[in-house]
Amino acid sequence: MEITKTRKIVLSAILAALGMILGVLEIPYPLAPWLNLDLSEIVVIMAISMLGFKSALFVCGCKFLVSILFKGPVGPIAIGQITALIASLTICCVYYFLSQYIKLKKEWLTYVVNMIITMLVFATVLFVVNYFFVTPTYLMQKPTWYTELPFAVDINAFNQQYGTNIAIPEVLSFLSPYGQAIFIIYFPFNFIKGMICAIVYYIVRPIESKFKEA
Repeated sequence: MEITKTRKIVLSAILAALGMILGVLEIPYPLAPWLNLDLSEIVVIMAISMLGFKSALFVCGCKFLVSILFKGPVGPIAIGQITALIASLTICCVYYFLSQYIKLKKEWLTYVVNMIITMLVFATVLFVVNYFFVTPTYLMQKPTWYTELPFAVDINAFNQQYGTNIAIPEVLSFLSPYGQAIFIIYFPFNFIKGMICAIVYYIVRPIESKFKEA
């Protein structure tokens, strides 16, 4: 069935609401107890598959606004929602671009390759934004650039604050102590989160037909 403009708007709103619900269902991340895994990015992947790129961007924006309306701003200047918006837009843009240019013989293999690349880029982008702005803003409770932190931050600071025992692998020795801490905390977390969303979406993908028929 062809999806009309009105139907696209309705489905986009439904997906945004679903993203909010999935965002509430959080799974504790064992390595960093202040972080939680959620499946809200499933709706972004679903929107691209069902509705196309522009509608997926609309879903990202709606998900951002709905989160602020129902949760209230998370952190200074709603930095939690801003970070989530950057995450959704990254997945949306990268996955759409790859889906246009990477097409292998087997559909499932295409999906796997596209998702691995998408989530690697996603995790890298989130590492960068956490390094430069997001983590300093949370630490200072006001908009703060990383060069404005009045104290040194390394993995020991996180371990002491949260009672964790995160170690830095030797391969990250080229980064500063601050960069090592941000990378080892956020890169694996976001990559794992992204891949869980990709796997769950692939499993539940048959329900897309029900959305289209609704």
